[in-house]
Amino acid sequence: MSQNVTGNSPRPHSSRSKWSASQHRALRKELLILRSEVERLELTEAAADMRHAVTRFSWLKVFIPGLSSGKFSQSAKILNANLGQLVNQYPMLSSLASLVLAKPIRSLLRASAGPVLKWGTVGFAAWEFYRIWKQSRDERAMAANDD
Repeated sequence: MSQNVTGNSPRPHSSRSKWSASQHRALRKELLILRSEVERLELTEAAADMRHAVTRFSWLKVFIPGLSSGKFSQSAKILNANLGQLVNQYPMLSSLASLVLAKPIRSLLRASAGPVLKWGTVGFAAWEFYRIWKQSRDERAMAANDD
């Protein structure tokens, strides 16, 4: 057996090389159809997974069209229509939203979110403590007046 320039023996001819051009096209077409079917199934599975993941966040269904059902369906349509009207009426809102969602601003928000969350939690706890304290004080005053 002779060897080619790379030093390897030539590959034997396969039965596929005897196919006509129309047979190659038909095979490629079937492979593309199969690939599109697989991708379509993967997409429907991913959508179902997302719907399942979002079920815990019912408020999020309002903002994502197609996920809402039942009582949220109508409110989601109204909310999306109202948001669309606001953007049409005030074009600066879409610019402001783009600015907020831009990477530099987003990284700044992410960096400041930790302290804001911490102090917000402390403030909320202090408010709840004050509210409970005030409620117990009022209840003691009411009990003293009843005696």
